[in-house]
Amino acid sequence: MKQIVRAALSIAAVLCVVVPSAARSQGSAAPADPAKLQLIRQLLTKVHITDQALQAMEQQIPAQRVANPRVPAEFWDRFLEQARARRGELEDGYAALYDRHFSTEEIRQLLAFYDTPIGKRFLEVQPVLMREGIAMGQEWGSRIGAEVGRTMGGEGSRSGP
Repeated sequence: MKQIVRAALSIAAVLCVVVPSAARSQGSAAPADPAKLQLIRQLLTKVHITDQALQAMEQQIPAQRVANPRVPAEFWDRFLEQARARRGELEDGYAALYDRHFSTEEIRQLLAFYDTPIGKRFLEVQPVLMREGIAMGQEWGSRIGAEVGRTMGGEGSRSGP
């Protein structure tokens, strides 16, 4: 059972690559300017970044369940339940990340961009782009994996998949 739990935790960590760690993102940096933080929160809400990160994670779970049959189904259910319940931590991590990488003026410019017709259009299609991009990336990775496996099999390698 310990091995299953360790495997599940490792897999959960891989799933979380799409999202920043709130603790790591905040680090020892000085607290954000409250006015800047308010603008950042407006931007994060406008672009639905937390929702998209959670949706991306949810989309990965079925594949992880199949790839890791020894991990109990209850783990995945609880993992998703906790991820949804703790979305505020995720958003805090994004706020710290944006605070580190964008000036207040840049945040204002981003907000203004998303109010333009092309900005609104981008927000409209972004979830589709993300969903289709993930599927495309999975298919691409599968093709590469299959080709490497065939090549190694043809070479007589014993370490192939």
